[in-house]
Amino acid sequence: MSTIVRSLRPLWAAALLALAGAAQAADPGVFDDRLVIGGVLPQTGPPSLIGKAGVIALRVWEKDVNARGGIHGRKIDLRVEEDGYVPQRSVQAIKKLVDVDKVFAVIGTSGSSHLMAMMPTIEENQLPAINFAAVAGTHFNPPRKTVFNIGATYCQEVTGVMKHLIATRKLQKAKFALIYQDDDFGADVKCGYDAALKSAGLSSTIDVPYKRAQKDFSAEVLAVQKSGATFVLVGGIISETATMLKEIQKNGMDVIRLAAHPSHLGAVLQLAGSAAEGLLVADYVPPITDTETQGIGRLNALAYKYLTADDVKAMNRYSLTGYVAAMLLESALQACGRNLTRACLVQKLEQTKNFASDGIMAPLTFGPNIRQSGTRPILLKANVATGKFERASDWLSDK
Repeated sequence: MSTIVRSLRPLWAAALLALAGAAQAADPGVFDDRLVIGGVLPQTGPPSLIGKAGVIALRVWEKDVNARGGIHGRKIDLRVEEDGYVPQRSVQAIKKLVDVDKVFAVIGTSGSSHLMAMMPTIEENQLPAINFAAVAGTHFNPPRKTVFNIGATYCQEVTGVMKHLIATRKLQKAKFALIYQDDDFGADVKCGYDAALKSAGLSSTIDVPYKRAQKDFSAEVLAVQKSGATFVLVGGIISETATMLKEIQKNGMDVIRLAAHPSHLGAVLQLAGSAAEGLLVADYVPPITDTETQGIGRLNALAYKYLTADDVKAMNRYSLTGYVAAMLLESALQACGRNLTRACLVQKLEQTKNFASDGIMAPLTFGPNIRQSGTRPILLKANVATGKFERASDWLSDK
């Protein structure tokens, strides 16, 4: 017996060395029984409307995946850091996730300037990241190898929806006006406005900038009214949009009003009241209340199953984009199998072709040097009586 034991010792030693080598080679966040995934999203202040809704969807996904046994036997361990929507805090948050939590990948990267602030850390660590909250051209042009963006930029969604409205409502003789925030957000909204008018061979009657955090829009709306505009792109976020809509109503202006997707929130309807009736919104996801859409219905059912009624009430469009991002991540993780690496995850995400989210977004496709997808917009319309947004089109062209 002792001879047999002695003869097996070299084999045991070799096996132990192989196991040790495998353990050392494992990418951060990959454990035998769990997988650590991180996220950076605002959880306090007005931007928490974005972050909390996104986190709710990620928590629903985490609980659902783990109830199904995890991914190849590994349970999801989700770590979300709060950044207060401040880029400097975003940097601190991503460094903590990388250095302390040792996350494998990141899903949720706060706002557009916040992701750019985190980009050096993401690229230095070759950290797979999915951005679902705020997509800007600098996130994918030039392409960032490990960063995948789902959804349209403001420029893309406004271009697509305005082109659709000009064609279907025969607005060739309309007078167009823009009220836009004097910053990067406003520049991207203006980009879409200018592109749509140029494509139709039209020009703007008046462009009126305003300062971030501005409260009074009486002068801006009066300038638009004096221009004789019949179509106004309201380039606000939440409170700004609501205030502009009230001012337009107060002035008795009979105009078509369009806003970008930051205005696709219940808070805008609550703040604007009757002034929001008929507001058109450019987005790339349907209303969260459209539970007849399979993917949205499933998310709502899972949210009621795993979370509180208050959590379900807090869901909004960012819950939808977060859920699509989570489903995309799960698909790529499943494709990698048990021998999971960051390189494999990036490869499988890049190989995504026509990924379906059961109606929440248009199909997603990535590829070599293609790091943005889901850009086909949809037109929504506010119904104040029901307190909801409704579909006003199918998926539109993003060309």
